[in-house]
Amino acid sequence: MRAGHYAREVGGDELRRALNAPGLDGLPPHRFTRLVLDRWALEEPNRVRLLCADPVRVEWLLDAAQDQGDQEREVLTSLEAQHRREAGELDTDLLATSGLPLGMPDSLPFRHMDG
Repeated sequence: MRAGHYAREVGGDELRRALNAPGLDGLPPHRFTRLVLDRWALEEPNRVRLLCADPVRVEWLLDAAQDQGDQEREVLTSLEAQHRREAGELDTDLLATSGLPLGMPDSLPFRHMDG
């Protein structure tokens, strides 16, 4: 399954359009952004659905996922991460011990819609 597939299912047409549109750099959102969106859609589907009902809020969601994805990509592509993988650690372990907040930011609307 492609990265972002589950998020597209939850977010609907508005998120599909946003994920296919080029960003400021002329490219669609990168794989890490899509993986973050999938995780958030799994953890908070109602919140993602509500955010995706409005084009402005979709942009907020994508911006937050892009920022998160950039941070996670930095952690996972580091030399330290490569050494830890060679020692048997999984990417999920690397992210869990990185200190990065992995959930959807509280700054986005519709907090506590799931759970």
